[in-house]
Amino acid sequence: MSEHIISISTYGSHRVKNTHTGQMVSAQKIGYSSAASAVLLALYGDRARDVSSRHASYHYIQIDTEVTVRHGYILLKVSDAELASAEAITRQTHRSAVYRWQADAWVEFPSLRSPDYAPLLGRSGPGFNPTGMLIVSASTGEAEAAVAGILVEKTQRSTSDTPWWWISGDTYPHRDTLKRWGGRWSKRQKRWYFIADELPQAVQQLIAQVNAPSGDSVSDDDHEPCSIEEASAVLGVPIRAKVSEPDAIAANTPPLSGKEGTATEAESEEEPKIRVIKPVLSDDAADLITTAVRQIRPETMPVLRSTPTTNGRRNLVRIPQSACGELTGSITGNVWCYGYAVHEGVCVFVNMGGPRMAVEAIRAKFSKGDIVNCVPWDAPSIELTAGEGNSSMYTAFMQNIPEAKFTSLILCHELLTDPNYGGKSTTFIFHVSDEQAMVQLRHHVTKLVKVPVFPDWTGYLWQAGQSAMLVRPTRGAGGLDVLAVDLDVDSWTRLITGGLSQGIIRLPHNA
Repeated sequence: MSEHIISISTYGSHRVKNTHTGQMVSAQKIGYSSAASAVLLALYGDRARDVSSRHASYHYIQIDTEVTVRHGYILLKVSDAELASAEAITRQTHRSAVYRWQADAWVEFPSLRSPDYAPLLGRSGPGFNPTGMLIVSASTGEAEAAVAGILVEKTQRSTSDTPWWWISGDTYPHRDTLKRWGGRWSKRQKRWYFIADELPQAVQQLIAQVNAPSGDSVSDDDHEPCSIEEASAVLGVPIRAKVSEPDAIAANTPPLSGKEGTATEAESEEEPKIRVIKPVLSDDAADLITTAVRQIRPETMPVLRSTPTTNGRRNLVRIPQSACGELTGSITGNVWCYGYAVHEGVCVFVNMGGPRMAVEAIRAKFSKGDIVNCVPWDAPSIELTAGEGNSSMYTAFMQNIPEAKFTSLILCHELLTDPNYGGKSTTFIFHVSDEQAMVQLRHHVTKLVKVPVFPDWTGYLWQAGQSAMLVRPTRGAGGLDVLAVDLDVDSWTRLITGGLSQGIIRLPHNA
């Protein structure tokens, strides 16, 4: 038996008086001229009732079970028989106000005006994708995943851009796993997404396991021991095989001396607190990590010279800004751009100013994921956007100057304000001075890797990170220097262990 997703137009939940009991109840407000109320009563059966008064201009339907309402529509999962029952009701009215999700699009139920399912015209129906939502089943009254299994969609503007992986379907039970491996939730799309060349291996295994047919045997044991080669690949360091106990005893037994059965005991050396195992540095010329480690010399590394703070307060530095163009996007008023930074087609920072209404209009376009053009005086226009299908990705810092009728606004992407250290992601740092940028980079690496990071390593991380292309500049204007930092835990761990093995950096004596 197949299941279908339908949506029914509603004006929301309202408190009304039940005409039968006289008590105040919560009911869904439904249009009077459509088939929506009749379809709701037919699908819910005894769990729904019409509590409208005799003089009401709308139908008020009280529903006893859970209800899924999204953007003014009640979502339901129905069977083939329930779908046929709803169709029979809507065919008897001029306006159905009931819609079906079919072939990745919403279509309107048949009616007297249209005997077949009709595509939506303009904004006459729902405009969202329901596949990533929990939807109530009309037969059971319980919320279930919209689709069985997990769906994966890959989008990419061009071959040079990093792909976007969209994850939808039955993802709610696995939300912690997706978030731990770098997934982010899109409020607008109602789906998870990854920005990477490939999905993390753990996410691929999760999708394969969830989508596997029930008859297939999929191992659910995540604690299966891995081989020595697999462990070495994961950790980035060689691992020696464990020697069996008889062999270890034979290898560590000193030769017999004097009388038979007596042995000379060797004094055991004190066990070091930290043991460093040298990583295997690849001979592949394309390995940027290996090349970076081998090219760096201790005498060429920058030295961090920290400026002492007063009264324990942090030193604040001014972010550079200068006019670099005009922001346009179907707005009234002149909004000037005073700096921006773009990484792989995504605007991660923009500084603007102008009349308040015009600035608010530009802010709304960024929040919806629309494209805003920055038009310099002597160059082609630059497209600034949050990325394909993204919304609500920015943190706003606004300052209004009413006397001058001027509003200053800075938008920072969430990758800049809220770095994701749980998987392969990207964050950004402002390069106002070498000392400030080096300290900020060390902070991100300390949060990312599972090994200790000491202040004496700051210069090495700064130089080696740039050589390995883990720290690289973004495209910007307005006097800004914003650097992109790859939050790749494996690469940074290899960089640290490689520097230790080559003697470029050392452990402190008190470690």
